[in-house]
Amino acid sequence: MSKYLLEIGTEELPAKFSYSVLEQFKSLLEFELDKKLIKCDNIVVTSTPRRIVLLLEGLVDYAEDKIIVRKGPKANSAYLNGSPTNAALGFANSLGIDVGELEIKSTEKGDFIFGKKIEKGQSTRISLSSIIPKVVKSLQGPRFMKWGAGNLKFSRPIRWIVSLYNDEILDFAFDECDPKIQISNKSKSHRLLNEVFEVQHVDNFFELLKQNRVLVKRDERKEKIENLINHTSQSLNLNPDLSEALLNELIDLVEWPDLIVGKFSEEFLDLPLEVLSTVMKSHQRYVPLLLKNNSFSKLDLSSEKNISTNFFVISNGLEVSNKNIAKGNEKVLRARFSDAKFFVESDKKVASIERNEKLKSVSYLKGFGNIFQRVERIEEVTKKILKFLKDNSLEEKKIIEAAKYCKNDLCSEIVFEFPELQGIMGGKYLKYEGFSEDVCLAVAEHYLPSFYKDALPSTKYGAIVSIADKVETLISIFISGKRPSGSSDPYALRRNLNGVIKIIWDYELDLPLDKLFNELIDFWKMAFPNLNFTRETVFNDINEFLVQRIVSHLEEKLLSKELIKAVCSSDELSQKRVLNIVDLKKRIKSIMNFNERENFVEIQKVITRVSKLAKNSDLSTDVLSARDYVNTKLFEKDCELKVFEFIRELEKRFSEGYCNYLELLNLFEINVNTIEDLFDNEKGVLIMSEDLKIRNNRLNLLSLIRNYSLKIADFTLLNS
Repeated sequence: MSKYLLEIGTEELPAKFSYSVLEQFKSLLEFELDKKLIKCDNIVVTSTPRRIVLLLEGLVDYAEDKIIVRKGPKANSAYLNGSPTNAALGFANSLGIDVGELEIKSTEKGDFIFGKKIEKGQSTRISLSSIIPKVVKSLQGPRFMKWGAGNLKFSRPIRWIVSLYNDEILDFAFDECDPKIQISNKSKSHRLLNEVFEVQHVDNFFELLKQNRVLVKRDERKEKIENLINHTSQSLNLNPDLSEALLNELIDLVEWPDLIVGKFSEEFLDLPLEVLSTVMKSHQRYVPLLLKNNSFSKLDLSSEKNISTNFFVISNGLEVSNKNIAKGNEKVLRARFSDAKFFVESDKKVASIERNEKLKSVSYLKGFGNIFQRVERIEEVTKKILKFLKDNSLEEKKIIEAAKYCKNDLCSEIVFEFPELQGIMGGKYLKYEGFSEDVCLAVAEHYLPSFYKDALPSTKYGAIVSIADKVETLISIFISGKRPSGSSDPYALRRNLNGVIKIIWDYELDLPLDKLFNELIDFWKMAFPNLNFTRETVFNDINEFLVQRIVSHLEEKLLSKELIKAVCSSDELSQKRVLNIVDLKKRIKSIMNFNERENFVEIQKVITRVSKLAKNSDLSTDVLSARDYVNTKLFEKDCELKVFEFIRELEKRFSEGYCNYLELLNLFEINVNTIEDLFDNEKGVLIMSEDLKIRNNRLNLLSLIRNYSLKIADFTLLNS
């Protein structure tokens, strides 16, 4: 078994490309190797800011032989009286096989002769010399560039290439670069050492790079960074504020990680924690250090109780320069913090009501006015949500106030500089002005959740304003005709609606979205009489989109496909009920709870049998009363009467209004034998009676049972 090493040395690669290229490179290579029938035990792709490295282990020296089956002439022209003709001889010769190895096979177009040709596997070295440049040129990423007079596009200019098959240089054509790169075994050290060295064998590569202060493998750099951060933070008795996203970025910014402890002035502790953290993490790629046992509030305007003045820098330099590096980073941070402090102090001098007025100068979506007008629509949406919720525990005035000021910080200086802080700073500024904490927190959290696994608003006030904000965006975009299509979703409507669903699901808000959308579209129609849109089309499109997102939410909850289909079946009645998210959650919960019972399968089978027979009935699925549909005088056996009494019991409890799904399932469990008796050879009846009146009467009985079961789910799909 052989090994192959490829190192593509470059100028400093963007961190995001450095990470994303790994899986891309691997999948492209796997495809090409499979196509060439080249076996390989292991493919390793890793990267640093200055190089992309590929290692193939357990590599065969020759590809597998390829068996090619070819169809030749018709059998009646290939053989005459059992002897091969010139046609057969010529076909065999073209394949390089003896005529006796030919076979006759029947096809749709008649009998033909076939021959097998064995194509010897090509040398892996030769194959790689064509595969490698093809794969490199196929890599994609944002903002690829050309350099010099060459035609090749890559993330950053390529400066050297190491290509080794075991201990020999594997050359390949790569002429598109300027200057032209010679394929060799010469690699380069950490940029500050600036040394060139030879790699004599693939096995020596990673160790040689370590000796030259380059940790090529990402997992090794990750481990080292985590160890440095954890060990130092423990010694300082502080908690590092290190997200997975920041860690991944740090990994791809350094080749030889080292940790430097910096310190900023205590004067900046007057700034909010989020401001300090955003500057350090998002703009400088530092690791903030939090105090232990702190009592953090999203409304705090200072951070002295939450954060240390120490911070970590993950350096890519040499230890001798650490002091200078620390001073340099402290100087940069001081400048950034000073700017932030100026912005915050300036903002505090302006009342939120004044900033709201400034929103009139900020345009929104074409045809939908400015942000101030958008806020007015958010207020209207909020009022309608409150109307449907009828929650007496909430102070309506506070929620309306939160909706009114939810965008006030968009005209603040700090948010203009740091857009990541929108909402958060709005809540803090309102708190500074003396607004109620409920209002302030609702404003601070109304952008939540911003992604699927993000936290939700911590109060119902914030939850309602968040829904209102996202719904306003949804309706405006759909009315403008810019519904998401395929992977295109420039206004993040999927994310917005996912957030709405998640809030309603977790808070169990009894909010009928279809009714809400219905009223809001009418409001938009009145507010924008000049907009050309069809009310019914927008309503149907939004509902269709909503059902798709609800199904996606259920999939994220790792529910079985069977269960999702059963509660979200495609008939019109079911689709409408899916839009009631709280009801949907209750139905799912009842099925999952009941599924744990031993006789659930039996119940499901009985309901499925009933439902399938009920398809022969003309009775609509929304009928829940036996009156006018079941004639007891047509009953021939006691089992029919017992089923009728069961239906009357269902009517009494569940025909209208609130439905306890667990109680409904309990009734089905108690009466499962009653239903089964209908089909019993001795006790039962023939459903499909020759007497049309009796047949329809019995089918209506079954249809009513089916209709009540549909209140929970389509049981016929649970076993599909």
